[in-house]
Amino acid sequence: MIQETTTPSVRNALPGERATTLAICWTNPDARKAMTTRLDAPVTVLGRDPTCAGCLPSTQVSRMHAEVRWIGGVPMIRDLDSTNGVLLNLARTTEAPLRAGDVLRLGDWVGVVREAPGDGPAEWQLEEVTAGYWAGPMSLASFAPARQVARSELPIVIEGETGVGKEGAARAIHLWSERRGPFLAVNCAALPESLAEAELFGYRKGAFTGADRMSPGYLRAADGGTLFLDEVVDLPAATQAKLLRAIEQREVQPIGEVHPVRVDVRLLSATQGSLRKAVEEKRFRGDLYARLDGFTLKLAPLRERAEEVPLLFRKLLEQHGDAGGTRGVDPSLLERLCCYDWPFNVRELSLLARQLLVLHPDGKILDGAVLPERFLARDRGSVETASANLAARPGAARRDEPEPDPEAFLAVLRANAGNVKQTAAALNISRARAYRLMEQIDSLDLGGLRKRART
Repeated sequence: MIQETTTPSVRNALPGERATTLAICWTNPDARKAMTTRLDAPVTVLGRDPTCAGCLPSTQVSRMHAEVRWIGGVPMIRDLDSTNGVLLNLARTTEAPLRAGDVLRLGDWVGVVREAPGDGPAEWQLEEVTAGYWAGPMSLASFAPARQVARSELPIVIEGETGVGKEGAARAIHLWSERRGPFLAVNCAALPESLAEAELFGYRKGAFTGADRMSPGYLRAADGGTLFLDEVVDLPAATQAKLLRAIEQREVQPIGEVHPVRVDVRLLSATQGSLRKAVEEKRFRGDLYARLDGFTLKLAPLRERAEEVPLLFRKLLEQHGDAGGTRGVDPSLLERLCCYDWPFNVRELSLLARQLLVLHPDGKILDGAVLPERFLARDRGSVETASANLAARPGAARRDEPEPDPEAFLAVLRANAGNVKQTAAALNISRARAYRLMEQIDSLDLGGLRKRART
């Protein structure tokens, strides 16, 4: 057993930021809230005993199930001879380093390791920002400045990957703005180039072939309210120029009309990537960007807020048919959902919830076996994989920080089953330095570590 323990590594805050440390955000199939165990003590014991700093009440959790001990600036989790063991990223482990983003399972409790603000809540639940749009602490924190500017006239750009919930965020901003007019959304990528101008600015009857009736266009239809321009970077160049003038003059010139029409519209725009980068790549007008970017709201992808997935999945099940919340969910399913990368974000999670309800209408409990193949095949891997990426997490050893002492090095080497290359990568040291540290450990049996891993 490793005896030496050091102070937990806490990321120092930059000006205007809050200091952060690591925490484990826990939930189980019966929970409607998530609770957080902060790892800001040299040793944190996890178990069902009320005296544990990380108390996980459940008969499937041992009284003293595991501990997280900081060694050489690295948080190490160790199984305390528990009955049901410790699973890290779907792999059973007895001792391993932790990093932000790792997924743990102790009994029926599933936890996600994440950075936690110094004053973060010990318990939280999802908040319904607007109808059917739920957000956890990370999302709510990013929404805070957007909520502050919502009542102003500032245009807002919303950036985020596909399916992350950009339109939901736009609807929330419209709600917070208290504008009396309607909220309208238009997908700029779906506008035919030849009709984009007519669709946005409107036209009079007979203005062109096929114009058998007048149309106010999206800008006039949203008068007094909010117009959401999704995929704004796909607007044709000519339409971008006319939109620029409409914003400057606060009026539109419908096709076929002699006189412009005044409009009062709040513009929200959305892109999957950076709108500034689109300007740099000459795909979007810089002068139009300068008038749209009053404030930029960046939405984190679902994989970066995996702690929200279990609660969000339960909300989506209820939304799509399990209204009473009677459908049971096995912890193995929650564990795999937290380990998945979610390339299509909340949209993909929502579709999964609908799919499982349709394909398994009579199932009382949904477990990991009912998930599609892409979930079953995407094990985030063994302890070795987690260790190899340890250097990427805040608080990991860096070249300008003290190198680990031999005992801390041995703990990581043992977690990596004697793989020197992966141990060096985990601690951000050279392999030569790793071998020099090994020479200082008289009791080291490298062959024995590797043999035990194979058996």
